[in-house]
Amino acid sequence: MQEITSKGQTIAVSDVSKAWDGVTAVDQVSLEIPAGTFTVLLGPSGCGKSTTLRIIAGLEFADSGAVTIGGRDVTYEPPVKRDLAMVFQSYALFPHLDVAENILFGLKVRRIGKSEQAERLAKTAEMLGLSDYLHRKPAQLSGGQQQRVALGRAIIAEKPVCLMDEPLSNLDAKLRNSMRTEIREMQQKLGFSMVYVTHDQAEAITMADQVVVMRHGRIEQAGSPRRIYEQPATRFVAGFIGTPPMNLIAANALTASGSGASLTLGVRPENITVGHTGLPAVVEHIEYLGADLLVECGVGEQRLLARLSGAHQVQTGQQVRLQWAPQAMHFFETSDRGRRVEAPAELVDALAGLVGQPD
Repeated sequence: MQEITSKGQTIAVSDVSKAWDGVTAVDQVSLEIPAGTFTVLLGPSGCGKSTTLRIIAGLEFADSGAVTIGGRDVTYEPPVKRDLAMVFQSYALFPHLDVAENILFGLKVRRIGKSEQAERLAKTAEMLGLSDYLHRKPAQLSGGQQQRVALGRAIIAEKPVCLMDEPLSNLDAKLRNSMRTEIREMQQKLGFSMVYVTHDQAEAITMADQVVVMRHGRIEQAGSPRRIYEQPATRFVAGFIGTPPMNLIAANALTASGSGASLTLGVRPENITVGHTGLPAVVEHIEYLGADLLVECGVGEQRLLARLSGAHQVQTGQQVRLQWAPQAMHFFETSDRGRRVEAPAELVDALAGLVGQPD
């Protein structure tokens, strides 16, 4: 069967701001989504990610700044003129229409010919595994199948841009895992430009070409999942990305080096090991996860979380020595912005001497 074809377009958001009643929701956001790529807007509730998506969609207009799609200024164009499809958190299916009618609804509104409707429906249903459900009503479908119908309605439009606002939040964990794989494979197959909003970092890391981490209406960092994980640009990103999140403590809490007085030290739990030498600590809490152990250790008044192999034999109250490699250390300003910085060599050497190299 002939494949559905789509070609993505570049989306550019330039110095966009939006406020309601004096409260800023989006603050001078600039972002580029290359054609045919998958970009995820990630952040906690209220960070401005959904508002940014709605501004791209034309559901909200920016107070200032510009939005272009495919090089065309669409800042004040309505959604219908932006040549895009959108999938919302709610499936928004018509309960009185069957699956086929729900998927075809947009094409019928646009008065696409019946033969083309039938051809597109067959291709879309086959891609999403809905061919055997076309005559069922939404109430007769599982949550995952309903979500596929909502996706089908977007796919069948064959638009170069697709926007999704937390489309998997109503599904259970197992369905979310399978659906995010399907969505990513679908985007790669069809080649459209995807902008996807979520607060779930696992979705962002596993699906995206580009992750855009937002806080307080601003972009904290935009980059590949690997770069954001390995080189977080701010203290907020360091503490938001990772399961469990990065340990963040005052750098001078572990060493007398005065050069660490204004810096925060970050070390990921998975980079900490237990050895014969290193930083003295006391095991305060253990969480057994089968393949892994999450071990919370006290170092004076500081707390460090280590993610160890489940084969480790440790007990609450046990004296241990914590180790990590020098390259596992990250340093950030202690200011509210918390930008990533290069630490003075004196501080790095002092900490490296304290924790040693992993055995």
